[in-house]
Amino acid sequence: MNEKNVDLAGALADVRRAYRLLHAYHRRLCDLLQLTDEFLAERGFEFDRWAPINVARLPQSTKPFFRPEHWAWDLTPAYQVECVWRGSSNGTHCKVHIHGIADTAYDDSRDGEPDPTSFKSAEEAASELRIGLHRTRAKKPDWSSAWSQLSRTATRKNGAEHKVMVGRDDYAYRYFDLNLTALADEGAIKEKLLLPLDRWRLGA
Repeated sequence: MNEKNVDLAGALADVRRAYRLLHAYHRRLCDLLQLTDEFLAERGFEFDRWAPINVARLPQSTKPFFRPEHWAWDLTPAYQVECVWRGSSNGTHCKVHIHGIADTAYDDSRDGEPDPTSFKSAEEAASELRIGLHRTRAKKPDWSSAWSQLSRTATRKNGAEHKVMVGRDDYAYRYFDLNLTALADEGAIKEKLLLPLDRWRLGA
């Protein structure tokens, strides 16, 4: 336990304020993902799954969550969260991955549990959506094999379309980031997030 000479009452008031602010962030993130889900559902996509990225999700369990083998980060499953959709149309199969990243300063490059006090400042970091788009006309898509190749491409996150071959089938992939400050209203959400998803679905 870290023991520091702090005003405990003041610090706990900060915790309460932080949780209330987190609710506002989570509400915004949920609204964005709900809009995306409705948009994709209208185009034949189905929601596939969601999961935390930086920690393991802890279900209800008889094992204590506070033991040393767990991180305190385990209590923050929406800090970095992934949602996945799948859809098919006219022989084209698509997957959409959206990662909600609350803080790009998260640094897990050191051993052990990442320490927020060592992160760069909140003002220097960003909150963003990271979008991954996959597309193929393979009859039975082998997404894992395609990603195994794509993950070795150093430029895979530059926003451009990349292609690989699995057997005789082409797989296309595009990855781009959206700062949440750029998604301030419905017009921006449609232009920067939803329409690019639709163009990808249509192969444009």
